[in-house]
Amino acid sequence: MKKSISILAILAIVATGAFAQGFPLSMAAGGGALFDYSLNNGLKFSDGIDNDSIDLQNLSFGGFGFFDATYAELDINFAYGLLTWATEESGKKLKPENFGNVLQLGFSLLGKYPIGLGGFTLFPLLGADYNLVLSSNDKNGKSRVDPGEFSQLGFLAGVGLDFPFSSALFLRAEALFHLRLPSKRMNDTLNNTRPDVDWINPTYAMGPRIKIGVGYKIGGAGPYMLINADTLNVRSKPSSDSSVVGVLARDTRVEVLEKSGTWWKIKSGTIQGYVNSAYLKEAN
Repeated sequence: MKKSISILAILAIVATGAFAQGFPLSMAAGGGALFDYSLNNGLKFSDGIDNDSIDLQNLSFGGFGFFDATYAELDINFAYGLLTWATEESGKKLKPENFGNVLQLGFSLLGKYPIGLGGFTLFPLLGADYNLVLSSNDKNGKSRVDPGEFSQLGFLAGVGLDFPFSSALFLRAEALFHLRLPSKRMNDTLNNTRPDVDWINPTYAMGPRIKIGVGYKIGGAGPYMLINADTLNVRSKPSSDSSVVGVLARDTRVEVLEKSGTWWKIKSGTIQGYVNSAYLKEAN
């Protein structure tokens, strides 16, 4: 039930962000590389004498692909993870040990709010992910019977930046923090691994995720509007002091690429730059 509620809440965030803006979505797709670190800090257990703990770490690296619709981003990633654990017994933390490795397939749905900042776009991110473990081996290379023991539902929050190479091609960088919910299967596995102790509770996993990739816009980037002035200068930057890159006549149809304050980035044919939105009107 908690998982269903969480997913519905994230879908509501994404939908609200998209439709509240009231203009068509742009589409983009791409992919790149990712790095992810996850720590289950202080898995508590009792050996009948005192309570001790284990820090279980997952260091993952791999690739991802994404589909972007202006206010929503869907990611699919494939990663290889190295598992280690460090035991603290009687107040003394022991050296980390090899616990094994995992192959993971991840799915993320993120709501995003793009903010145009001159030549690039900043966007806060909030969403949910599910990390599905496809295979799992112990430290001796033996396959585990149930790789799903490490699969977890979680939440993501962070920020991203798009740096344009051209009107369609762009570099995307994202820095995220994830919080993954406790997994009953993981708790069961730890009980099987250390049957001599009683596990108290699995813990939340948390850590950073870094993604760097390249994307390509595959659809229109915004609404179409008309020039509402006899002639209108198109500027290279969102400022009346910047250089003029083109001049457009009244009722010229333009595509809005970004909205940032009173200066909007537009495109008409080969002309692309910034105009004051006061001189634009709705297209019929």
